Amino acid sequence: MSQHHGADMSADNENELAELQARMRTQSEIAGAEGEAWVKRLEPEFAKLPKLTYVVINCRTGEYVTGATLLEAADEFERRFANDKGYAHQVGGGFYVGWGGGIV
Repeated sequence: MSQHHGADMSADNENELAELQARMRTQSEIAGAEGEAWVKRLEPEFAKLPKLTYVVINCRTGEYVTGATLLEAADEFERRFANDKGYAHQVGGGFYVGWGGGIV
């Protein structure tokens, strides 16, 4: 017999969850703002990459990794930069997303 735990969440757990979600939203917004600045700065380098290449930029250092897919680029970012804020961009595409402390 299985037990259903979702309905039994305590008020403390609900507050912790709400705080975590707020922090994640804030980190994502910060990464987005920083990421846009890095994209502008790195645009000459990105122009040399094949169109539709995925790039994930380290918002702290400006270093970046590339991949043929978002998953490939995100995995490489996580491997190299662990918990740094990242910003994903698709060269010549319209894809942009920021995250903080790993992928959220």
